[in-house]
Amino acid sequence: MWRMTLKQRRRHGVLMARLDDFKRNPYAKVPDGYEFGANEEEDALYTEALETLTTLVEEIHGLEVAGREGN
Repeated sequence: MWRMTLKQRRRHGVLMARLDDFKRNPYAKVPDGYEFGANEEEDALYTEALETLTTLVEEIHGLEVAGREGN
């Protein structure tokens, strides 16, 4: 992380803050015993949360790789 540019470090900080906020989202974790298909509205919320998490993690990973490579 130390080889990141200032802009990359700032973006990384923003993304990590968003990830921390995301952890408080009630749809961030699918409860045990939940069956997809029973409630389409709930399914959409869980799917959206999963897509948000995937996007955040991919961008954080990209910044960390770029920082390691010195870009």
